[in-house]
Amino acid sequence: MKKAAIYLRVSTKKQAAGDLSLPDQKRQCEAYASDKGYEVSEVFREEGKSARTDNRPEFQRMINLACAPHRPFDAIVVHSQSRFARNTKDLLNYTEKLERNGVVLLSITQDLGEGETADVLRTVVGALDEYQSKETAKHVTRSMIENANQGYWNGAKPPYGYKTYAAETRGARIKKKLEIDEHEAEIVRMIFHLYVFGIADSGPMGVKKITTHLNEHGYRNRQRNPFRLQYVSEVLRNTAYIGEHFYNRRDSRRGVNRPKSEWILVRTPCIVDDAIFYSVQEKLDRQHPLKTAPRLVKSDILLTSVAKCGACGAAMRKQSGKHGQYHYYRCSKKCDSGKTACKGVSIPMAELDDIVVTALEDTVLKPKRLRKMTEALVARASEKNEALSARRKKLDGEKRKTIKSLNGLYECIAQGTVELDATLQQHLKCLQAHAETLKRQLAHIDEERSLPMDRINDQKVDAFGLAVKTALRNSDNRAFARAYVETIISEVVVTDNEVRIKGPNAALMQQTTAFAARGELVPSFAQEWRARKDSNL
Repeated sequence: MKKAAIYLRVSTKKQAAGDLSLPDQKRQCEAYASDKGYEVSEVFREEGKSARTDNRPEFQRMINLACAPHRPFDAIVVHSQSRFARNTKDLLNYTEKLERNGVVLLSITQDLGEGETADVLRTVVGALDEYQSKETAKHVTRSMIENANQGYWNGAKPPYGYKTYAAETRGARIKKKLEIDEHEAEIVRMIFHLYVFGIADSGPMGVKKITTHLNEHGYRNRQRNPFRLQYVSEVLRNTAYIGEHFYNRRDSRRGVNRPKSEWILVRTPCIVDDAIFYSVQEKLDRQHPLKTAPRLVKSDILLTSVAKCGACGAAMRKQSGKHGQYHYYRCSKKCDSGKTACKGVSIPMAELDDIVVTALEDTVLKPKRLRKMTEALVARASEKNEALSARRKKLDGEKRKTIKSLNGLYECIAQGTVELDATLQQHLKCLQAHAETLKRQLAHIDEERSLPMDRINDQKVDAFGLAVKTALRNSDNRAFARAYVETIISEVVVTDNEVRIKGPNAALMQQTTAFAARGELVPSFAQEWRARKDSNL
């Protein structure tokens, strides 16, 4: 008896999860094979794969078996040609390959017969399937874009920290939007907090250290797996946390980003404050390995990585003259490519260092300015504490509820009213892990609420300003001075006529808070600034 293989395919995971299309295809294909006198030897199932390409594991496995010397089947039965391929070129190439190996393709809804007429009809039907597929894709894309324009979620997995809810029903369609998932959102807030402030006396953490901290303390991602560096990095970069998710940003077929003009803004509930988010972006940009070489990150030259040429925007680097007797900041583009690339800016290193430090002393670090800035910080802190208290109350209620459920289960197990089987053991394990996560989140909120705002007074502010001035003028520890420059300055633009200095207020406020807590300077972005030195300043 001749043998046949059945190939089943649905385009989306949702269709496969529904378990309707695949069983129906299988039933019809089995009946057709039996009527034609074939015995079904194998069934190939392709779930959530488009037929517009041949990049389908089960499809390729089936073709390889069909072309093998032992040839385990004589025919491949499909519901329709579109299940086999929606690309005319692939359809013709693979049917020809099968025929060369003595295997025929049979479509139960498109019985085209055999011979040259069948080949022509197959080509026509294949072209129509391909055209229909492209038209359907256009309509689906247009519909999804309109859905996003109206502020609805299009069905992809929500960003970490969010979940979907049914916002509206239109006929049989349920329109969804995003809302905050409080458990995940607490971890998102923690990641941002650790990156900017750190925890206890750790100082601000990098992405790797945050990842290690989360995993060591038992936090897990949405799939209940340990966090990875890329996952944490993506969280820190995601604009959804400040209310801006962009749909249609990436062309998934080609694997490239679309022009910004094609992006569609979908508003999302905010999880992170704008100030802390943009402070994080600035630090990430500054320390990105593709933007700042490691030698520059570790350099103790005061303005390395922040000094920019005002003519072309390139970084300025140290260059020596007279056999190392004199040192200058010079435009790196001119150094690398000559005067034709940039006319260049050159300034003695000591002169630019003094200009910048003096400007900081005379403006940013003036006691009056620092006091005014910290007053605004303390005022905002009281508002933030109210929000933290509300979050803590909600999490505490859930913790008590979880512990109550656990205790109830423990009592039932002890009394023998329920059997401790594998399912119950797994449920208990999940509840225990959830309770521990809630405890850690509450502890983190308590730490945030305990930031020493009450210690920030005029005396502390004045002492902080004096300490920074002393550090910036300290010629014995330039790495420390440079770390502080990078903390409070984001850019020094140098032209022939002027020097423009830019920097974020948030970073300076953060350092004031840290000084009030510790009584010493600890620059946020310093890398081993105390290496091989006494731990006391």
